[in-house]
Amino acid sequence: MPALTASVVGDMVVLGLGVDHLITPEIVIDAGLEAGLLAKVALAGVVFGLVGAAFIITVRAVKRAFAATIAWAPARPLVGGAMVIALTLAVGDRVYNGLSLGLIESSLFGGPVPTWAFLLKVVFTAVTLGSGFVGGEVTPLFVIGATLGASMAGLLDVPVPLLAAIGFVAVFAGASNTPLTCTIMGVELFGSGALPYFAVACVLAYVFSSHRGIYGAQRREEPKLPGAWLGRRPGA
Repeated sequence: MPALTASVVGDMVVLGLGVDHLITPEIVIDAGLEAGLLAKVALAGVVFGLVGAAFIITVRAVKRAFAATIAWAPARPLVGGAMVIALTLAVGDRVYNGLSLGLIESSLFGGPVPTWAFLLKVVFTAVTLGSGFVGGEVTPLFVIGATLGASMAGLLDVPVPLLAAIGFVAVFAGASNTPLTCTIMGVELFGSGALPYFAVACVLAYVFSSHRGIYGAQRREEPKLPGAWLGRRPGA
């Protein structure tokens, strides 16, 4: 009930303030369920899960590095901010600063997306959060997933909007350990035309994202895979 109330009230507040939501395309697959496409999406789902795990590992590694090298906590965001400025100047573009919603739109609508955009967004986000800035991980994961899907679409011969939409939800499914929620979110955002593909990618991303997670309160009794690889608990 608290979650439901917060969702409804939050949506009403946003709409009442006149804030527009991100426009997302409706994904339609005329041929229905295709075995070849499903196999490609499954392969992409594994990659989405691994990248979700890499995001978590990177953010926590940067956070430990800042804590170990800079004893005075207030100085960490100062150094981190300078590093973000340096990274921005090195890249020569501010597209990786802030929410990077432009990258999501370009990915979902088949526009030009730098091949390594997902990796740069991981680096920018890891430095920002790891140095002590308070910010969310949800939107960065959406950006990482959408741009990664767009980058892999050509390699897998899959339509860019389709794989970008799948990556949008699947990377977050792996990083947050919420495959069912993200499958439903895919339908909410992009329509039900690609439902089986959303489900396959989200479940495989969840399985291959290790036992870490962005929500430290999560607990798991059984490992996702034999051997409890890459850590035992989502909050580890």
